[in-house]
Order: sequence, then C-alpha cells, then structure tokens
Amino acid sequence: MDYKSWFGKLSLREKAEMLTGADAWHTAPVMRLGLPSIMMSDGPNGLRKKVQLGKLKSGTIKSVCYPSATALAASWDRSLLENVGKTLADECKANRVSVLLGPGVNIKRSPLCGRNFEYYSEDPILAGELAASYINAVQAQGIGTSLKHFAANNTEVKRMASDSLVDERALREIYLKPFEIAVKKAQPWTVMCAYNKLNGVYCTENEKLINGILRDEWGFEGLAISDWAAINDRTDALKAGLDLEMPGSGYVCVSELAKAYREGYLSEETIDTSALRVFDLVQKSVDELSKPVEPVSLAENHKRATEMAQSCAVLLKNEMNALPIKKGQSIAIIGERAKKPMYQGYGSACVNSYKVDNVLDALSALDVPYVYSQGYRLASEDIIDPMLINDACVAAANNSVAVVFVSCSELDASEASDRKSLKLPLPQTELISAVCKANPNTVVILSSGSVVEMPWVNEPKAIMQTYFLGEGAGMAIAKLIMGIVSPSGKLPETYPIRMEDTPCPNNYQTDENGRVLYKESIYVGYRYYDKTGTPVLFPFGHGLSYSKFDYSNLEIQVQRITPKDTVKLSFDIANTGSVKAAEIAQIYVGKKDSLVYRAPKELKEFVKVEINPGDKKHISIELTSDAFKYYSTELHDWVIEDGEYDIYIGASSADIRLTGKVAMRDGDDLAAEVDYMYAAPKYFNGDIKNVTDNDFEDIFRKYLDDYLPDYDEGRVTAEECLSDATRMPAGRMINSAIEMILQKALENDPVTREIVYNSVMNIPIKRFEAGTSGVCSKTMIDGIVHLINSKSGLETARIIAQGLPRTLINVGMPMLKKAAEKKSRV
Repeated sequence: MDYKSWFGKLSLREKAEMLTGADAWHTAPVMRLGLPSIMMSDGPNGLRKKVQLGKLKSGTIKSVCYPSATALAASWDRSLLENVGKTLADECKANRVSVLLGPGVNIKRSPLCGRNFEYYSEDPILAGELAASYINAVQAQGIGTSLKHFAANNTEVKRMASDSLVDERALREIYLKPFEIAVKKAQPWTVMCAYNKLNGVYCTENEKLINGILRDEWGFEGLAISDWAAINDRTDALKAGLDLEMPGSGYVCVSELAKAYREGYLSEETIDTSALRVFDLVQKSVDELSKPVEPVSLAENHKRATEMAQSCAVLLKNEMNALPIKKGQSIAIIGERAKKPMYQGYGSACVNSYKVDNVLDALSALDVPYVYSQGYRLASEDIIDPMLINDACVAAANNSVAVVFVSCSELDASEASDRKSLKLPLPQTELISAVCKANPNTVVILSSGSVVEMPWVNEPKAIMQTYFLGEGAGMAIAKLIMGIVSPSGKLPETYPIRMEDTPCPNNYQTDENGRVLYKESIYVGYRYYDKTGTPVLFPFGHGLSYSKFDYSNLEIQVQRITPKDTVKLSFDIANTGSVKAAEIAQIYVGKKDSLVYRAPKELKEFVKVEINPGDKKHISIELTSDAFKYYSTELHDWVIEDGEYDIYIGASSADIRLTGKVAMRDGDDLAAEVDYMYAAPKYFNGDIKNVTDNDFEDIFRKYLDDYLPDYDEGRVTAEECLSDATRMPAGRMINSAIEMILQKALENDPVTREIVYNSVMNIPIKRFEAGTSGVCSKTMIDGIVHLINSKSGLETARIIAQGLPRTLINVGMPMLKKAAEKKSRV
C-alpha cells in the first residue's frame, strides 16, 4: 500500500505527531488513516527487543549475542560482517523489529572511552568499510539500520552536554570519514545524531552537519533520528534536518512545534519534509511486516555466533609456539573468567543471551582433560586472595601448561561511563605474575572491550586478546587454544605501553568549561604513534597465526598517474606453514614531501584470504583517487597534491612486507594552500605532546574563548546538568540524595548504578521535560533551577532532594529505565 498518497490527508498536527516517537521504541501511528507504527531496537551485537512483563516491569527477549563491534573489527573480514548483518536481520524479522539501532562507527580517539567495545576502530577506513558491509547485509533483508553516533561523540560521562572542538581537517579525515563511507556505499535507512555539541552546536541542531554535509554533500536519502533524549531544542533540531525525536516525548514535542509554527519561526514546508521522511521509513518497513513471521532457530544462530567468534580473536604473542596446546600436555585452567566469561559490554548493547558457553564446558565437550583453579573472585575484584593465588600456582606447577583467563572490570566497558585507567583488576595481574613464576609455560587469555596496559607482557609465553566474543566465546576459545582453528584476527587499534603514551591523555574528558579539545588533530591511533615515534606494545593491524606467510611479487600497473586514474596493484601471499590459516594484507599510502602535515602512512585498503599450507594466492587491489586525497581547510574540499606517494603492503602497520611508489601529476591547484611547516610547525614535525591552546587555535581557525559557556559561576541554568549544580548547596543535597537512593536500590550492581548515576547527573536539566514526557514540566524545571540558586530556599531544596531523584529514576526518562533494566530478563 502506498501511504504517500495519503500524505495530503494528514492535518498539520498529525504530521507534527509523526516527528516524535509513540514511546521509547515505536514510531507514532496515524490511527485515522491506518498508518502503522514500526519498532526499533538496540542491536549492534544482538537483538535487544524490549517487551512488557506486566504493568510496571519490562525486559528484553532472549536472543543470540554475537561478537561486539571491536571483536568483529578484529576479524578485518567484510564477509563476516555481512554474515552477522543477515543473521541479525532474520532475528529482527521474526520479532517484528523494523530498524536495528547500529552500527556505531565513532573513532576510538582514546582507550578511556567506556563505549569503545561498541565501536570498530581507531581507523576511519576500517570502520567505514566494515559498517557498510554490515548495513548492506541487514537492509538487503528489508530491515533498516541506524548509523551512529553522528558525530565526534568520543566521551561518555558528560556526553549530553560536552562540546567537541575539532579542527575541520581532523573532522573530515578522521571523525566523519567512516560515516561518509557507510552512507555512500550502503545508504543506511537512518542516521542517529549524537548527544554532544560539535564546535559549539548540538549535533541534533547542527544544520551544517545534517543538511549540509550528510544530505547535500554525501547524498543521504534517509531519516535523521536523535539519540535517546539527545534533543536540546526540538524546533531548532527540526529546522536543522533532525526528523525524528526518540524516545517519544508525548505532547511536549507537538506543543513546542505548534507554538513555533504559530509564531512564524517554523514553516509548514519544514514539517512536511521531515514527516514525509518518517512516512518513507514506515513505507520501507510495511512490506516486510506484511509477510508471515518466519521463526528463527536460536540454537542454529548460536552455532553461527560461535563460528564468527573464531575469526575475531587476536594472538598477540606466541613464544616457542606455546599455542596451540599440544596433544598429551596436561592443562591447568586458571581464573574465574574461564567459568564466567566476559563476552559482552553493558548499557544499550547488553543482550539477554540465549545460551552462554564457557571454556570449561567447551573443553569437556571436546574431550580435553584439565584441572581448574579459581584464582580470584569476580565479586570482590579489588581484593587479592592469597589462598586462591596459591592454589592456582600449585595447579600451574603440576601441569604442562597453565592457561590464565583475565578480563577488564565490568565498569570499564559500559555506556555512560568512562574508564579511570587502562589497568586490569589488581588480583588478576598478581595472579598472572604468580602463575608465570610457578610455570613459565603460561598462556594468558584476555577479554576486554579495548586496550589494556600489560606491565606483565614479558612473563607469559603467549597472550591472546579475545575482546568480547559473544555468547559462543567459550567454545570458540577452546577450539583456538587447542589448534582446531588457527587465530586470524588482527588489532583494529594500537596498544600503547601506558596511558601517558596515548595521543590525548590530558584532553580526553571535558575541561572545566565543558569543552573537549581535540588538540591532536588528525594524529589518532597509529597515525600519532608513527608520527611521534612513540614506542607501542602492539601496533595497529598486528596479529599472529599458527602458520607463516610470505609476501612477494608486488606489481603496480601504472606508476605515473593522474587523479582520473585507478591504481591497480597486485602481489602474492604464500602460506609457508603447516596449517590452513587466514592472513590479512593491509595497504597503506604515505607521502613524505607535502605542504600539509600528514601521518607517515594511512590505511587505504585491506583484504583477508584463507590459504592452505603450501599454497599461494594472487591478490589484486584497486586504489581510487580517494586514497591520495587530503581535506584542505583553505579550499574546503578534498584535494590531491602532486608528487611521489609510497605504497606499503603490510601484515601490520609496523610489519611492512612490500613497498612501491607512484608519481601523481595534474593534481589540484594548491597555490592558496597554507605552508604548514611554518603555520603549524608542531603538527608538521610531530611534536604533538607540546601543542598549546594557541597552537590548536592556529589550525582550528577560531578562538577557544569563543566556546566558553555563557553561564554565571554563581548561578545554575537549565542548560546545565545536576553535576554542574553541585557547586551550589542545594545541588549538593540533590546529588547526595541520588547517590543514597541508587546505593540502596542497586547495592549489588555497581555497573548499572554508575550508568544511571551518570545519566541522571549529566543530562541538561531542561531535558527533564521531554525525558519524562512532560511529567516534569517547564514550570517545574524553572522552579527547580530557582530553588537550586536560592540561598534562602534550602529547606525547600531539601524537599526537592527527597522527591526529585525518585521522579527522575522511576517516573519517566526511558533512557534511564533502559540502562537500569540491563538485568531484566524474560
């Protein structure tokens, strides 16, 4: 049925109602015309469909938990992402979900971001290409996706009010590039706009970002949707091109738009444009919804998830071929994570898993004998238990090989929370060192959402990073360590030696003015480490195999090129080992002599091939002119510089096997380009650690003082958060009350407690109205702000401190309920 033909029958009010959700997960129907509502669901690594369990309780359905985004990125395998996408789409169809809220392609600017496990990589090409494969596979099944979080949302704690200050070149080359690739190659049905401000303007209200770049430049044809409770001003957001507000805010949105229309601030044409995009989204979904439900087998999908996981683990180290474990070796399995795997992160990506494998059961199923020792207690992760460590050392000493299972803290992999450090829990690092002394033939199996420091790196013989492999992690790891499958993953991020070595150790979080200064510019991840010569623990793209590979015979078809040419290159990869295995070849491009500052090399293409022992495969790659472009902030366009470019073929960013050159001519006229050797010498020479605010202003092209908040230090405004209000006595009372309530309600669940606390405390106060569907009205918000600021209203503030936290946590705000329900189960 063509619902567009009915569009003219809609009243202006009905069109406005279409621009906000019916609730937390559904679009608004038009009952008069029979226009249905469609459902969205979280689902980057598994379907997280919400269902009601009675009047006052909700939960999520059972579904298969697949490897997290970082684990999938470690596969470097487009076909694997397609497989995940198709399988998830099938689960969506069976459960009448029309839009899957993912993938997330935010760049891993810093390893401190608590949500890094939901993102692919520090590199925009890898992130964008994998996202495009995933999106195409999902949408080929008639299910929509939501590419998120647009854009420069790289910190969690203050994400709803922070202001990411990014220079134009870094924005285009690093932070927008994965979105651009995914939009141009896959056309996601929706793009989700982020919580934060970008260069002074909320992403949901950023017309340059949404209508300018996303739609006009990239040709995006779909719907722009807000992240949950990300709308700051509904009218300004609509005028900027933000079509759909989620979750639904009741009549708060409708009344605000109606007022703006009556006052002439908002045109009917603007309302029509966005309402029609919502219609288009519904139209795309209706055909699939009209088909009979085809049930899926979660048992079969569990098997698929296990097979997928086998391609995602990264063998970081393997001295003396400690892995795989040899037949006849006796095995000590050590660490509680072997029994209770950390296979997913927390927050909106947390899935109510169908069936979770652990390594102990998996080894038993494979008829592999072992002894088990607990080693530490997850319930008290900061407390070292000498008896458990002693028992583990005895078990290690009495067996041929000890396999120690460790993980990051659950608080280190959570939405709305950021990491405090890159360290593993102390009892686990102590266990590693003790077991390695008891048995030098020790293997460490690490599960974390992002990088960790490894002061113990030289102690074990082998280290395998599994990231979060999903519910099939146990069997996947068992097959990998026993050599049934060879590991083939490679790192999608650089492992620094310590936090202080990262590109932005002091500029990651918001400063005292709510700003996040991206002073490192384009130097993110390996671009930074290569440029500055900073030693790393493991380089970007690193990963070992149980086999060996030789690269040879690089041929570049044409070595003198123009921007109109495609560079065709080929080379051979031979498996010189004794086992069937997959290798990932990485193609980098660099330019030594340039007007602009550059990283020594940048990833431009990659390919994964499986090769039998003794066999050779011929690889052919084409590089378009995009591989040689940079973004000129003078010309405000992508340009190509004449001169010589280096082509690198590597097994990692640091393990370059083949090199070649091409010469570019007839490039762009760059006479107007700035000579950055003189204009930005620290960026040009790689002295990034010593970049000052003034140096950053030189490339940002604006004064940082222009981005200071217009707030009075002696007062709190509705634009600020409750965390900001703690500078006032009444604000401190409210904070104490929230802490007390959450401590009592979630005493045994510190992860959810931190998610909810950060969410409540770090949302602008003005958004309480939309977040509670109008329960907390504008008048109430004005009263709250007045009383927080009132020196004589402390007694009344005490009443607020008693009542407000419960209102925020229990009455409305679906995003908080979503966080708090992570342990709700059907």
